[in-house]
Amino acid sequence: MNSLQKKTVFISCFLLISGLMAIDFFNPSLPYILQDLQASQAEIKTLIVVYMGVLGLTQFIYGSYSDRIGRKKPTLISFGIACAGLLCSAIAQDINMLYAARALTAAGTAGCTVISRAIIVDVFSDTRLLKKAFSYFAMSSQISPAFAPLLGGFIQQSYGWRYSFVCLAIITLLSLLFLFKCMEETHFTKGNTREYLTAYKLLIRDFKFVSYSLCSALVFVFTIGYYSVSPFAFHNLGYSPVQNSLFYLSYAAAILAGSWLMGSVLNSLPSRQLYVYTLLLYSAVFFSFFLLDFDQSPFLILLFSFLVGFTSGICAPLALVLSMSEIEINKGAASALQGGIKMFFSGIFMTLFDLMQIKKFSDILIVFVVLITILWGIYSADCFYATRNHKKV
Repeated sequence: MNSLQKKTVFISCFLLISGLMAIDFFNPSLPYILQDLQASQAEIKTLIVVYMGVLGLTQFIYGSYSDRIGRKKPTLISFGIACAGLLCSAIAQDINMLYAARALTAAGTAGCTVISRAIIVDVFSDTRLLKKAFSYFAMSSQISPAFAPLLGGFIQQSYGWRYSFVCLAIITLLSLLFLFKCMEETHFTKGNTREYLTAYKLLIRDFKFVSYSLCSALVFVFTIGYYSVSPFAFHNLGYSPVQNSLFYLSYAAAILAGSWLMGSVLNSLPSRQLYVYTLLLYSAVFFSFFLLDFDQSPFLILLFSFLVGFTSGICAPLALVLSMSEIEINKGAASALQGGIKMFFSGIFMTLFDLMQIKKFSDILIVFVVLITILWGIYSADCFYATRNHKKV
């Protein structure tokens, strides 16, 4: 990589980490927010659905806006909106106020997620380097889940959940100042709104792009579901918020290992072939643990966390590469649509957890089995579509 590409990867990872912290920082506090606001578990879990839904929809705004005027200005605006949303969350007096504040936060962090991918596709044209860049991207996605819950859990135990929101608002403001000083513009070819609306129409007709964007959403649900719903299982099993975060460290380390392996060792394998291997590994893990009573064993919970994280570390960047690698024009719009599909449908699929009262890890496993079944269905549909088109040619 040249110096611009290295700096772009760093800024991309920084944006991604900043966006994810708005979720990960508060996971240990969820059971305590439930108690303080006198809400039900379903209402607290709906916070995640609201957040992900707004995040997915508002990415389209940032995608078109950044394609029109460049990447830097929308990024700074997004951090300002996120900071306001976090401060509003800190003073929320009931669950409805918290819903509105989290929606505002999501409307801000949407800029982090879409632009973090857009600047990578701005400067990387070689597929092999694109794989490597997205592997670093996937690895960085675990820095926040590894350390944000630990810091958030410490603040929760010492001061309470409101101070967690205030702390992250300060971090977000400092990040805005850093980006104002250090972020370089990567997109200089401007266009008009009509061109990008046309681009979205063309992209939504690309079956492969849409299919693997949906797969990216499902793979993301494995991770966001683990981090967002497992606190309820940990709480029922008697673990403290700080102890919870130690399991998160295992999951995060596993994703780092899987992403590194994909970018450095498995990089030469065909992407589709490697993707099938990851689906097989997911299936083997889930159905094996169905046969085990692992709720009362910290070692087995740790092993389950590591195996799911490792497989997700390989699969997450692969889904991005498979959806984006053949896009040659309208890359910013493609990044926005890919992110919009990923985040919006992540919110939709997260509602599967609302169908269950999460009391133990085997409850989470049932949802994971449903998700892998859907992933196999999407892959089969893509294979059928590709075969049919080949026959027509």
